[in-house]
Order: sequence, then C-alpha cells, then structure tokens
Amino acid sequence: MEHILSSCQASLTQGRYRWRHDAVLRELADVLERERRKKRTAKNTASSKINFVKAG
Repeated sequence: MEHILSSCQASLTQGRYRWRHDAVLRELADVLERERRKKRTAKNTASSKINFVKAG
C-alpha cells in the first residue's frame, strides 16, 4: 500500500494507476447501466394510466 501511495514512478510510467482508475470507472458504469435497465423495465411494466374525471 505504501508503494502505491508514494506515487511510485515505475507504477506511473507503466500505467498501473490509470488501469486501476479505468477498471473502477468501468465497474461503476456497468452497475449504473444494469440499474438503469431495471428501472426502465419496471417503469414500462407498471400501469401508469391516470383516469381523469370531468368537472361537475
């Protein structure tokens, strides 16, 4: 851990920091997309009709 936090030049030049950053972002994007699709499916299957009643 200390090696990573010390901004090791070898890790930086080998792209290890970027790889980890990109891997975390990719995982977050996957989770968000799955949740978005779940909500979209649930929204489409739910009855969202509104019955209006005439005044008077």
